Amino acid sequence: MPEYPEYLAAFVFAAGGVVNAIVAPHRFSTAVLFCLAVTSAGLGVAGRGTATHPTVATVLAVAALLLALALGLLLLADAVFLVRRYGPQEALLVTGAAGCAVLAVLGLDVLFHAVGGGMFGSLVVAVNAAAGYLTLLFLVFAGYVFVRGRSAPLPETTHVVVLGAGLMGDRPGPLLTRRLERALTVDAARTPDMPGLVFVVSGGQGEDEVRSEAEAMADYLRERGVPAERIVREDRSVNTGQNLRFSAALVDGAAPHHVTVVTSGFHVYRTTLLARRVGVSAHVVGAPTSPAYWLAATLREFAAVLWLDRVCLIGLSLLLAVPVATTVFQR
Repeated sequence: MPEYPEYLAAFVFAAGGVVNAIVAPHRFSTAVLFCLAVTSAGLGVAGRGTATHPTVATVLAVAALLLALALGLLLLADAVFLVRRYGPQEALLVTGAAGCAVLAVLGLDVLFHAVGGGMFGSLVVAVNAAAGYLTLLFLVFAGYVFVRGRSAPLPETTHVVVLGAGLMGDRPGPLLTRRLERALTVDAARTPDMPGLVFVVSGGQGEDEVRSEAEAMADYLRERGVPAERIVREDRSVNTGQNLRFSAALVDGAAPHHVTVVTSGFHVYRTTLLARRVGVSAHVVGAPTSPAYWLAATLREFAAVLWLDRVCLIGLSLLLAVPVATTVFQR
């Protein structure tokens, strides 16, 4: 039996991360594997540091608990504020659920210190390992979102695809308006000798919408001075994958063409992943998002990417096995 299973797991995850970085450098699974390596190594350091330096370990544990408490309360406060402002939307409820999950982990830690160790201790370590892994992974993901959301459009762009978002009545909502304005800045940045961009507005009609998002976007662009002949509507899509596929089908007849997709900054990374999956060649840029909404939207995107890239969930399952293996090996 290995004497230090956490370090062995960290080495395996790190080796997998190096291989993945060489084979598929742009996939999020590379970040997943390195986060698993760091978390596994952290378990080993924490476990042995507690025995050799109990005072330092206590101070660090209290600091971690206070930071986690502040984070949980911040998530809950942000969710309450946004729900009161925008109503009970899915992304906002995810924020509240994340805050409750953080506080639940803290409650489990407090119960562990009151009750004691044994197999319950292994469960607490596993839960904390999962929470640490997901937190670290979210921080990496937030970094991806921040960097990718500020990508510049390609200078040779001929078509700009604007992805749909919710309407307010029959008009684009704030999120969609920012996307349209970002697309207009892409067009305005072109030199006078270059032909005007073709705007592909992509979005069907939701169950709670009075008309298609594409129609509302087309009206907005015309009001902002874009000629009708430079606007192409794609009004069948109901999700991002369909946005990309259906819009690409409309653009493929033009030759030559270079496509820039405009969405919200927090949505750029997942849109890029989906574009690769559906075989659409496009450069994705982001529109600004309200700071109050950014955290909730990024959390929702994080959950979507976890589901999109199953290796994230598989890695979580492997990580949960490390504390259990440690307990078994130490018996």
